[in-house]
Amino acid sequence: MAIVEAESHHADPPLQTCVLDLIDQQADQDPDGIVADFQDNSLTYSQLRDASIRVALALKERGFKPHDHIPLLTSMGPGMLVAVLGILRLGACYCPMDFNAWSSSRILATLEAVQSKMVFSTVDTTISGYDMVHMADILRLDALAATISEREVLAEIRKDMKVSDLIYIIFTSGTTGKPKGVMVSHGSAAHLVQQNFPGAMTVHPGTRVLLFFSVAFDGCAGVVFSTICHGGTLAMALPADVLDIAPTCSTLVVTPSILSTFEPSPRFDGVREIYMGGEAPTAALIDAWATPTRKIYNSYGPTECTTAVSVAEMSPGGPIILGNIVSGVELVLLDDALENEVDEGEICIRGPCLAIGYLNNEKLTQEKFFMRNGIRHYRTGDLARRDKYGLHFVARVDRLVKNRGFLVNLETEVEPALRSFPGVNRAAAFMHQGALVAFISPADVDTDKLQSHLRERYDKFLVPDLLFAVQDFPLTSNGKVDTKGLKELVLATNASTITDIDNPNVSNSATLPVVTEAFAVVFDRPVSQITPRTSFVRLGGHSLRAVKLASFLRQHKLKVSVADIFLLDTVSAIDQALVLIQDDAAFKPTHGTRIPLTDHQAEILRETSESPTSNYLFHSLTRDITSDNVSGETLRKAWELLFTRHSVFRTAFDLHLGTQTVHNTFTLNWTDIRVSNQEEFTAASESEQQRMWSRLRLHKGSPILEPQFWVIELPGEKIQLSWTMHHIYLDAFSFGTILAEMEVILRGDENQLPPAVSLAGLAQYLQQKKRENLEEIQKFWGDYSRPWSKLKPLNLPLERTPSVSWSTWESDSVVKKMALDEFSRGRGISSAMAIYTAWGLILSKYSASDTVAMKASVSGRTIDYPSIDNIVGGVNGRCPLILQLDRNELISNALTSIQRNFHKVNNFQWTYPELRRAIGVEQYTSYWLESQVVILLDMPVEPGPWKVVEVQKPPAPLVLGVVQRGDGVNIRIEFDGKYSFQGVEQLGKAFIAVLKALIDSTLEARVQDIAKVLG
Repeated sequence: MAIVEAESHHADPPLQTCVLDLIDQQADQDPDGIVADFQDNSLTYSQLRDASIRVALALKERGFKPHDHIPLLTSMGPGMLVAVLGILRLGACYCPMDFNAWSSSRILATLEAVQSKMVFSTVDTTISGYDMVHMADILRLDALAATISEREVLAEIRKDMKVSDLIYIIFTSGTTGKPKGVMVSHGSAAHLVQQNFPGAMTVHPGTRVLLFFSVAFDGCAGVVFSTICHGGTLAMALPADVLDIAPTCSTLVVTPSILSTFEPSPRFDGVREIYMGGEAPTAALIDAWATPTRKIYNSYGPTECTTAVSVAEMSPGGPIILGNIVSGVELVLLDDALENEVDEGEICIRGPCLAIGYLNNEKLTQEKFFMRNGIRHYRTGDLARRDKYGLHFVARVDRLVKNRGFLVNLETEVEPALRSFPGVNRAAAFMHQGALVAFISPADVDTDKLQSHLRERYDKFLVPDLLFAVQDFPLTSNGKVDTKGLKELVLATNASTITDIDNPNVSNSATLPVVTEAFAVVFDRPVSQITPRTSFVRLGGHSLRAVKLASFLRQHKLKVSVADIFLLDTVSAIDQALVLIQDDAAFKPTHGTRIPLTDHQAEILRETSESPTSNYLFHSLTRDITSDNVSGETLRKAWELLFTRHSVFRTAFDLHLGTQTVHNTFTLNWTDIRVSNQEEFTAASESEQQRMWSRLRLHKGSPILEPQFWVIELPGEKIQLSWTMHHIYLDAFSFGTILAEMEVILRGDENQLPPAVSLAGLAQYLQQKKRENLEEIQKFWGDYSRPWSKLKPLNLPLERTPSVSWSTWESDSVVKKMALDEFSRGRGISSAMAIYTAWGLILSKYSASDTVAMKASVSGRTIDYPSIDNIVGGVNGRCPLILQLDRNELISNALTSIQRNFHKVNNFQWTYPELRRAIGVEQYTSYWLESQVVILLDMPVEPGPWKVVEVQKPPAPLVLGVVQRGDGVNIRIEFDGKYSFQGVEQLGKAFIAVLKALIDSTLEARVQDIAKVLG
């Protein structure tokens, strides 16, 4: 590894010009020129040069070396400049920490990341466990001017500097709470300060530039080097004197939040240029500060791109754009896949401005810095759109939030709406605990009138749930609005200030508070937002949320069916339909007792006996283990505990006897494979998967039901856990449960897991329920089967000579998940109903019949049983859904009818094999099994650190899978190899077209209008 690094360093071009060279040129040309003013004290360029040379030599004596990452604890003042340049003269990079603004915990976290036991400090302080090198001690011990030989040592260090040598590491706030170190090179910094494009900051000797940024903010480095590399003067300011210092400057470089605290009075007439960055400026701020003699600029650039990559001159009434780009730098807008350039997309930046990466975080570096067409790019997480004026900043990706089920842009929708009210100067909005929260200033704004103003003019989802008026906004040390500080104000404020937008009538029901709390928990919203008229569907309710709602109510001895939740919809209607449960004990079968198989279990076992590879799930889970202690051993122990917790893994299933038996003991079929490189890792993964499928295909006799596990481990780098497991042990719903529990166990928190619920207990319950309701069940399926004679087989093109047993066609559709959700809420249905309807129209097209049937994969968790949502096992059922399409019917009525029909049959889906008896085996096989729809848009699976791959043989000749990918809907069709790939591709594209036409349809549209897209 050392040899590779040496070769890489040698290949790096030498640094022709660095900021030190430019600063020293200014010291030669005007040694008595003022480089910085601070609290009535001045520092000249020659003093800065001499002091920084002495600091560099002293640091060398203390053991610091070129290329070291030197933690610098400092604060505003000339000493900060001397320390920074001293570190750079040594050929090291500085890691700034703000003594006045940073907490001790953040300082310690940064020191841990830098991994240096010595700290250079310009302030008189100590840090336990670290050796402090104080600036005052250095200057006292070495008061004499540097000798010629000492200067030659530093000159040699300068000659050896390369373009990619680090100049600084700026630590920004990471999403995990740990500081994130951005490594910026000398080459990038030198490139920035030598710009002269229109809008670039122009500094000459005598130009006074305000320096108010924290040293730990990359904007500070930008201001410092852009000023002193050109002979300007830094007017250093503190919060206590910035209002006095700023008017004496010719150039202000500030965030919009800082500028809004200044009063644009005649005192600022000497200010000729204002550069804003770090936040998007408002039109009102530009209007307030624009004068005929003053130019206002908006600069843009992430820390990872060396402070600034673009500057645009702003004018009152003009567009707020990103403007002129730093030479050699390009901004491109890319789609979600980071492949194609688009007119609206994520800003990605390429050029000499790019940072080297993140300190000690190669994974994050690979995620944020990527290669495209052979060129390195940085993905900013910022959205922009391009028009004839240029690039318009749209929002940070994290400023796009969901409120009341709608995607909302806080920056361009909510905050401008707040500022539209007379008297509001500033506004900030964010999501907090599921509520849309807003702050405005000044404090004397009438918030009641503002709420009325918003309700009258804007959509409800843009109206804040919580609204506060304050005199001043808290700011971060970087001069931006401190959202964390605002959230703390929310927590300290009485919750009674929440606005009740619906203004509901208050109900006196004793159980209403329980239903209200259930809604709040399921939708992750404050209780105060839930009213008696709150709609389950319009909040984004789907079948899994209905299961959770019913489960929550059952825990409080209250019962309502999942179907009734959709039918009743509102909080008050559901409350009025609740039934009090007297006895709600789950069945607890004893070990060794034979329990009848459920109808679903018997069905899938029968299918496997007829086709050996049917109903087996192959899962492969891969994760990076460079920073955690996951190993084959820890995974094995986790699964041993899971086998102990969940009785399904200790259950023997017997199709011939029609029984299942829970045992006390188990055997874990586990194989550990260790490899030494990535090639071996990939080869082992492919080999084991092929071996598994071959074993299943070649097996004769009773199905191989025992789960098989194997782990492939590349020590210190990555690990892959794979298994084959029959569907009788695991379905899509319980896969999410198992994945979550496995992570809890790996963290060592298994004591926090809730008690497991037995699948065998559910089987006993279903046996009893079927026995008690057999007549009703048989009547239902008898009535439901009546349209069966109208069904016709699908007419899909066939392969002349099939070469594979099954294949897959997949496409990202033009349908957006948000659009599908909004359409469904507007029609009062779940999104699944829209998909079933669109698929029904496709089946109608390909079967030439308006009566069609499909298998709908359902969670099976709608069964009325205690804690059924916590059961691990193959509860998942196939719900036979028959659609009778009336082409003259309004599409909204058709959707409502289909949803009603679905929930009716879903109440009986756990007995669906009874349909076989009602219609006869031959007809059942010929028609119903032709297609199955699997919708995984809202399945509760959080992969966390794992990359998950799932493979299984299609359970029907044609299986439509619908999942979310990014913000879009991905369509995947798995099909029997007898069908032509081109034919299935044509069918898939037709389905996407129908679904798009459906969600774009008006309330007046009829079924035949949607079907027209099929020709």
